[in-house]
Amino acid sequence: MSKLFNSGAASDWQLQAVLNAATEISIIATDTLGLITMFNRGSERMLGYTADEVVGVASIDLFHLETEVRGRGEEMSRALGRNVSGFDVFVENVKQTGAETREWFYVRKDGDVFLVKLTITIIHDEQDRVIGYLGVAEDISDRKAMEIELIENKNLLGSILESIPNPIFYKNADGVYVNCNKAFSSYLGIPREKIIGSTVYDIAPKELADIYHHADMKLMHERDPQVYEAQVRYADGLLRDVLFYKSLIWGNNGSLQGLVGVMLDVTERKRIETELHEQAILLEQEIAEHQCAEETLRESEEQLRVIFETSQASIFLVSPVGRIIFANHRMAEMFGCTYEELIGSHYQDYLHPSEKMVGGARMRKLIDGEIDHVSTERHYVRKDGGDFWGYLSGRRLEGPDGNLRALVGIITNITDLKKAKDDLEKEKERLGVTLRSIGDGVITVDTDERIVMLNRVAEQLCGWSQEESKGKILSEVFHMINEKSRAVVNNPVGRVLKTGMIMELTNHTILVARDGSERVIADSAAPILDQEGAIIGVVLVLRDMTEKKEIEEELFKARKLDSLGILAGGIAHDFNNLLTGILGNVSMARMIIPPDHDAYLLLDRAQKASERARDLTQQLLTFSKGGAPVKRLTGIEHILVDSATFALRGSNVRCEFAIPADLWPAEIDAGQMSQVINNLVINADQAMPDGGVISIQAENIETFSDGDNPDDGRIIQLTIKDTGIGILEEHLQRIFDPYFTTKHHGSGLGLATVYSIVKNHNGEIRVVSQTGVGTTFIIRLPASPTAPTVNEKKVDDHRAGKGKILFMDDEEMIRESMEVALKMLGYEPTVCGDGIEAVELYRQATAAGTPFAGVIMDLTIPGGVGGKDAIAKLLEIDPAARVIVSSGYSSDPIMAHYAQYGFCGAISKPYNCKELGASLREILENSPG
Repeated sequence: MSKLFNSGAASDWQLQAVLNAATEISIIATDTLGLITMFNRGSERMLGYTADEVVGVASIDLFHLETEVRGRGEEMSRALGRNVSGFDVFVENVKQTGAETREWFYVRKDGDVFLVKLTITIIHDEQDRVIGYLGVAEDISDRKAMEIELIENKNLLGSILESIPNPIFYKNADGVYVNCNKAFSSYLGIPREKIIGSTVYDIAPKELADIYHHADMKLMHERDPQVYEAQVRYADGLLRDVLFYKSLIWGNNGSLQGLVGVMLDVTERKRIETELHEQAILLEQEIAEHQCAEETLRESEEQLRVIFETSQASIFLVSPVGRIIFANHRMAEMFGCTYEELIGSHYQDYLHPSEKMVGGARMRKLIDGEIDHVSTERHYVRKDGGDFWGYLSGRRLEGPDGNLRALVGIITNITDLKKAKDDLEKEKERLGVTLRSIGDGVITVDTDERIVMLNRVAEQLCGWSQEESKGKILSEVFHMINEKSRAVVNNPVGRVLKTGMIMELTNHTILVARDGSERVIADSAAPILDQEGAIIGVVLVLRDMTEKKEIEEELFKARKLDSLGILAGGIAHDFNNLLTGILGNVSMARMIIPPDHDAYLLLDRAQKASERARDLTQQLLTFSKGGAPVKRLTGIEHILVDSATFALRGSNVRCEFAIPADLWPAEIDAGQMSQVINNLVINADQAMPDGGVISIQAENIETFSDGDNPDDGRIIQLTIKDTGIGILEEHLQRIFDPYFTTKHHGSGLGLATVYSIVKNHNGEIRVVSQTGVGTTFIIRLPASPTAPTVNEKKVDDHRAGKGKILFMDDEEMIRESMEVALKMLGYEPTVCGDGIEAVELYRQATAAGTPFAGVIMDLTIPGGVGGKDAIAKLLEIDPAARVIVSSGYSSDPIMAHYAQYGFCGAISKPYNCKELGASLREILENSPG
């Protein structure tokens, strides 16, 4: 093995130890010519050679079949169009793919041939050159033989049911036939398709059906396997004596599924028993009445012997001490001994060890007269040690004086019947496991559309158990309606039975369960055919599509909001630029004139109108990416109380709050969240025109899931509930759609705004409403484990500013108004309309030793360089530059996360002179210089 490894490597000995420890597999390395360079202990054990014997020798000459190598080489040569032989047969494909696994025959040193699964891979050196090949082989001879045997057994099992000559049938727990073999149908002279789905009262006279039904009820009550004799009217119209073997079938959950029965025609045996009994009586009478009793007895014995020897059952007599005193030759054949060995032997010697105690006790009761007959299954052993199952029928044979003369018994070999019954039970269990494990619902029905079986998923979807639904008409259990029209949808089973084709449901199908709950489903129905191709039933497969449909609706709603966002962004950008010029000039005019001036009140109204227009623009921006929330860690309790109280000023509706003192904080945009509460409270107020109470509740919730879900953990749940008129069911799916409203003067943006804000906070919102009872909105938001920072409330600051301010905006009106505003605030303004010009002005001022104290830049300039691109150049000139970003709208997240892009602050258009001054003071006072 040392030839395979670099002996100077520290881990060689460890690798060698691992290879030698693999004693159950063969690991062989060769060079590129096929000469063996490594031969592990598993190879020695498997092939009988030692490593010293084979290292340096070509593997193909040692343990490969020449014919197999030659034959496989010819196949590869034909496939590749060139000659492939010798060692190349093993490695040609490996050279192309890097590895190959296939089955080969190995030849041991002693000549024994066996099958292996051989995997060949390439060995590379440190320069990635091919230096040889590694073969790993596993002996699969035993496993291969087992696979062949399993396949043969499976094929055999499929033909057992139909090949068994004895009639076999199955009934469900209601006594309805669910299956039978060909022998059962032939014996009764009734087609199998008419038997299945019927009861004993449908196929037998009432007097016989009563017997069968009573036996079934007794079996279900006592539960032990049942054996009894009864009569059956065969196809020829004659009554035949039949022995019934019945046993209950149980489900995995312990529920009764039905019963299986096997019939054994014992008419001939009964005739023999009757004749034996009559002959014995006649013999007794003739001995007592006639002088020629001895001759008559010999004749009777001869008659009996003819009957005995022509019977296929074992017939025998046992003495009162338990020895076999008379038997037919069939019994000797059955027990594998000679007739001479059989006569005089003890009957109990042929009982299986597991039966000796029970069988001996029953025979003693029969001998003692405690019972007069016995009919039961018995486990027997043959002389050679083999065993078989037989059905024993025995009775007492008494003399005229009533004393026991002997026991007469008849044994019928039922081994094949018991094996067939066991095989059928196993096959039924395998089918049951398969149906229980699949994720779709499965329902099978017969040709009368009566339910035969429901699996676990179908039980959950329909709300009916297997036991409750079996035998019912499918329409009693399976109800479907159209999702849109609510009209009844007919199940596809009838069409399948009529056409024999596979049917699938159309879209928008709802399955209504037993409890009234509804699930969106997709289903298909296919015919079940017998061996002759006739339809004997239908299988219905159901798939729950409810969750998938909800996801699709949520995606559709999100797309509508995105469309509105694109429209809102375009409007907001231009509108906010206009409002900035208006609001800036109006606010400066209010600062110039005294409060008692006639124009002051008009200017005040104009400023408030501009601010209301700004609020409407901000509401539109909520739908766009430019309206992303500016989140800060905040306690939400004051937002709930303040917003709700403000919204209900002057209303006849009041709020009741249930907010815990330890309510967790959250990363939220306080302004947007206040807008959410405001809209929901106003809607609740309008839903209660005669007054009422709005309940607002907040609570902490711990959530967990099976996977690594980032939303697992802490959740804040807000509940806003009113007792108003409620929302109609047909409107519930549309209340969050933009511009959808049922109010005469509504904009249709309120709830759409609420939905967008909650989604932008990584939250969720849902609504529950009942007409005439009220509506409840439930909001869930991610909570933060960190406590919010308590900020001191700032007061108005009227201090004059100082220093040079660079202001950049592409709108001339805004530049003119802000230049005046900055002067009024005490600053020395310089204005420009482009980012390139702003960078150059900043560079010149810095070089001249008269730097700007702060900069305000518009975020985007159509066709030019805005603040988004200019900030990097400014920071190259002065890393400590104090820059505020300003915008009316942008699809970039810079306004919400300005610090990540190098800005010191952000101010949204439109803004007034006072707000501009506050922003400048904040960044200049916090300057590190």
